Formats: sequence, C-alpha cells, structure tokens
Amino acid sequence: MRTRWHDLWGSARGPAARLAPQVRVATGAALLAASLASPATTVPGCALVAAIAAAWLAACRPPRKAARTSAALGLAMLLPYFLLVPLILAGEPAGAAGWWRALAPPWSVLVHGMACVLVSTATVATLAPGDLRRALARLPVPGVAAAILAQIVRQAATLADETRRISTAIAVRGAASGGPAALRVLRSLPAVWLPRVIGRAGRVADAMEVRGYCDAAPADGDAAPERPADAAALALAAGALALAVALRVAGAA
Repeated sequence: MRTRWHDLWGSARGPAARLAPQVRVATGAALLAASLASPATTVPGCALVAAIAAAWLAACRPPRKAARTSAALGLAMLLPYFLLVPLILAGEPAGAAGWWRALAPPWSVLVHGMACVLVSTATVATLAPGDLRRALARLPVPGVAAAILAQIVRQAATLADETRRISTAIAVRGAASGGPAALRVLRSLPAVWLPRVIGRAGRVADAMEVRGYCDAAPADGDAAPERPADAAALALAAGALALAVALRVAGAA
C-alpha cells in the first residue's frame, strides 16, 4: 500500500501533537528556519541541523512508513546534485582543498534539503485539517490567505483520489503497457484531467464566495489555549534559531 500525502495529516502520536495548533505551526516554522540558517559546511552547523531534525521527529513521532517515504523522496531529489561535483572540480585547484570546495555546495543542499523534508513531514503529521484552520486563525496570517491555504489542503485529497482513479482506469485499459495506445492516452490526458481540476476549482471558488471567505477571516473561538508546554516548545525553537544564526554569523566572520 502506497503512502498517500493526505493520510499523513494528523497521524503523529508524539507529545508535540498535544501542543496548541498555532504552536505546532510556529515551532515547525522556526525549526525549519533554523535548519536553513545553520551552516551545513561546518561540523557544529551540520550537527545542529541533524539534532533539530532528529529531535522534532522524536517529538512528533509521525508514522515510520511516512518518514521513510519522505526521506527516500528527499534523497532521490537531492543526491543528483552530487553529479555536479566533476564540473565544479574542474575549476578548483588539485588537492583536498579543491575536493572540499567542490563537495561543499551539493553537501549543503543535501543537508538543508533533507532537514526541510523531515521537519516539514513531522510538522504536517501533527496537524489535522481542522488544526491547520485553527492555527491560521490564531497566527498573524491574512484572512484571505488563511482561507485559501485551508481549502488547498482540504481539496488536495480529493484531487489526489481523482488522479489515482484516472491512473487506475488508464492502467486497466492497457495504456500502461506502452506502445501507440500509451502515446495517445498521454496526448489526451490534459483534455481529460485538466478540465476536471479546473471545474472543481471553479466550484470551490464559488462556494468560498457564497460562504463569505473573501470578506472574513476564519473564526478562532475554538482554538486551543496555550499552556506551559507550548511556551517551552516555542522557547526551544527560538533558541535553536538563535544558535543557528550565531553559527552562520560566526562562520561568515
């Protein structure tokens, strides 16, 4: 059974899932910023990025299969950057220093990219769609942007199911086996899939307008109150971000 993106929402079972929704989003965003700010080409910076990703995964505890799938996807996207090493090495002097300067850019992309993938996966796993709506209502996000983002998350599952049904229908009809039939299906797919997506997007836009999403922000009366654990999580995330910025400044000095 394949891991579906929309099944990840709200699947975490760690202590971070019991924080207030707005605290989960803010903490995840701060840790994401800390992972990007930390210099991955230094030992302390790389250790900080690894510690942030590991600690947030342990605090959120997303499903292991989802974490493994996200990690594999991240490696598949980021490891090809090392193919640029010979091109970079051609302009560097011979020796260990040249090799390190050639390896530094793809290594930095790999470390930062994997941290972003893992931190984002863990954060998403702590949020059900309703939690995301409540978090956006409490955070300083424009009302229209919050409504649009909540609807994107809500409709992504429906569109993913529709895409999977179309793919299954294509495979059943033999188009997955290659040949001229597959090429004809590939050429006609935009004419089938895109109108369905555009039509659904139009219906959602009409429904949002009827319900006043364009005029009012989502209500926040049902948002969970913040507790000492929430303050501690925000403080730790802010400390990690400050440490990452300090390491970046020290490395640039």
